[in-house]
Amino acid sequence: MVQLLSRFFLLFFILLHLTAIAQDDVIIGSLTFEGNKITQERILLREMTIREGQSVPRSQVAYHLERSKGNVWNLQLFNFVEIDTCWYGPNEIDVVVRVTERWYVWPIPFVEFADRNFSEWLETMRWDRLDYGTLVKWSNFRGRREELTLHLRFGYNNQYELRYEIPYLDHAQKWGIEFQGGYRQGHEVAYATVDNRRVFYKNPNRNIRREAFGTITPRWRPNLYNVHKLELGFTHFWILDSVAKLQPEYFGAGENVVKYFSVEYEVTRDLTDYTDYPLKGYRFELRVRKDGFRIFDSPIDMWSLEVEFAKYWQLHKRWYFAHGQKIKVSSTNNQAYSLQRGLGYERDFVRGYERYVVDGQHYGLLKTGLKWAILPFRKVKLKFLKSNKFNTLPLALYANLNFDMGFVIDNQYNFGNPLAGSLLLGGGLGIDLVTFYDISWRAEYSVNKNLEHGFFLHFTKHI
Repeated sequence: MVQLLSRFFLLFFILLHLTAIAQDDVIIGSLTFEGNKITQERILLREMTIREGQSVPRSQVAYHLERSKGNVWNLQLFNFVEIDTCWYGPNEIDVVVRVTERWYVWPIPFVEFADRNFSEWLETMRWDRLDYGTLVKWSNFRGRREELTLHLRFGYNNQYELRYEIPYLDHAQKWGIEFQGGYRQGHEVAYATVDNRRVFYKNPNRNIRREAFGTITPRWRPNLYNVHKLELGFTHFWILDSVAKLQPEYFGAGENVVKYFSVEYEVTRDLTDYTDYPLKGYRFELRVRKDGFRIFDSPIDMWSLEVEFAKYWQLHKRWYFAHGQKIKVSSTNNQAYSLQRGLGYERDFVRGYERYVVDGQHYGLLKTGLKWAILPFRKVKLKFLKSNKFNTLPLALYANLNFDMGFVIDNQYNFGNPLAGSLLLGGGLGIDLVTFYDISWRAEYSVNKNLEHGFFLHFTKHI
């Protein structure tokens, strides 16, 4: 009898425990979307971390809603994303995702500097070194997040390029593909680096470089935050004989024409809140590339490996901190000057050295930034506009204090370029303006370890 009673009470407590666990879970009753007049619902559903009928621990409901909102926002298809909930009793919740779609077809005229960046152009301020044209961009093509881009550039340089991205080929929305091809030509080419500044060969009366290229890039996204890409490319590049004589290693072996295949594998894990201007989370990227396979008797034969990691924290209500590290190693078997890249290109630079390039085969880079939200993210209503795609402006303004370090190893072009092999230190103060359509401007006053200083403008994200 005692044994029977003990079994009864054991079963009773087990059932009581399971009931308590069940009561601590929340059932997703319904999951609906509003405002997606063009975007197909399955594109949005792919980004949600919850599903109808799913049981979610009560303590994780807020996390899933915030994470899902960030995922939908990072599709870069909407000006605003809001998630509302309605509770039915203590254990059931309905979720409504409201989006404000962007304008998806843009003929974007542009005027750009032919120089490496705005700071480099300011040194000469030559107005004949301007490129102009239009970027015709059709985002969310067919409501499937596909993107069709036509790039037409005239002026000092010419470019004609077509790109078509299909992010989802299969029903599970894990496989995608991208096609890209085009033609470029220009009146100048950088053929050497002296005192860590590029030296150009120029001829305003004729094009001295021509490049035709094409790539096919299959993409695999097995889950919400990991993306794998494999780019297969072909390049046909021509330069004037005079350039090859001035720099025999421009392509290598004194050649002025090269044809070569390239392969690049890239894996990205992105768990940041907002891709274009992250404030919380982390991002990891690994990229392996091979240019040239000794086909067509081409001298191009180079490999490279890049690893990048960035971490973002919210320290307090308005305070944020971020740091990012990047390491690149590459082959040292006489790299073609046209392909080698150290620091000073695109986003890879130490602040205070924006006027310089530091060529090399290997480098390490550390960037840090402390931010304070002068104006936290808010909506600004433009009453004179009727369209909801334009009449509400997302806006944020941040002050930042930053510090960078970098080091470049150059075994080929270091003669006459003292910054290679030297520890680079720089930093300063800045203001970041973030607004809609993924636009951010950064105005910074920076100084390097040689006490060179200046005011610089950037149009890319900080870290």
